[in-house]
Amino acid sequence: MVYKVIKVLDHKNIIAYHRSEFENEDLLKVKSSKERMYEYYWTCNPSMGIKVIKEQKTDFIALADCDLMFFQSPEVIFEEFDNADVIIQPNNFSYKHVKDFIPVGYYCSSFQCFRNNKNAKAILDWWHKQCIKWCSADFEEGKFGDQKYLDDWRFRFKNVREVANPGTNVAPWNVQKFDLSKDNATIVINNNWPLIYYHYHSFRMNLLTYDYIITGDRENHYEISKEVIDLIYKPYIQEMKKVLKILKNIKEYNDYLKINPDGLQMNFKGLVIKTYSHAK
Repeated sequence: MVYKVIKVLDHKNIIAYHRSEFENEDLLKVKSSKERMYEYYWTCNPSMGIKVIKEQKTDFIALADCDLMFFQSPEVIFEEFDNADVIIQPNNFSYKHVKDFIPVGYYCSSFQCFRNNKNAKAILDWWHKQCIKWCSADFEEGKFGDQKYLDDWRFRFKNVREVANPGTNVAPWNVQKFDLSKDNATIVINNNWPLIYYHYHSFRMNLLTYDYIITGDRENHYEISKEVIDLIYKPYIQEMKKVLKILKNIKEYNDYLKINPDGLQMNFKGLVIKTYSHAK
């Protein structure tokens, strides 16, 4: 559905890939074994990176989750490259959620960048191979999804850098440790750093009625203050409504609404998943 919608919208400078363009034998084998679709999407993360960096003439690529909203340009993240080949994003857990570091991972596979060079492509290929072997939402032998593989990259590989800007990957599991304010139109963290992007993990909106839950999707729950809702979630909700109203003019999107108006996670048979295990 997403591919069809993007093709209809026909935005300049957006190149859409159909799954048939990158699903190789290894991925299809993994796909056939998955009940939870999001586990397969995690598995595809490095595979898509390999395809894009191979086919597009670019100095580097950035892989980003779909539940992010940027309040400032990501250029400040790219500036941290310097002499690094790969940059990865820490989870930055707050004290209340720091216990999640061990099972879930120190880093978050929500936004990572790879240079178009030999070292970065070798790291991307290693990640791809690990995800083909195992990529699950279950905690198993020190692994979790595509994400926990990143834990030792700073030691396993050379020229890997951790994003240092505290305005990146502000999320439900770490926003509690920040003081937020607003300076004109800019959301500021601890009176110093502009908020670059927020990770709206566990948010869900009904695609027909626009009813929403701030947190709780896929059984993930966090304490989110009214201040955070006002400053960070309300602009996102407004943008979501604006985009969904545009999408309702597209047949392919309306066909999807008839099947899944609540935007729930579904399996490959089109059935709503009732149990999620540990979804990130």
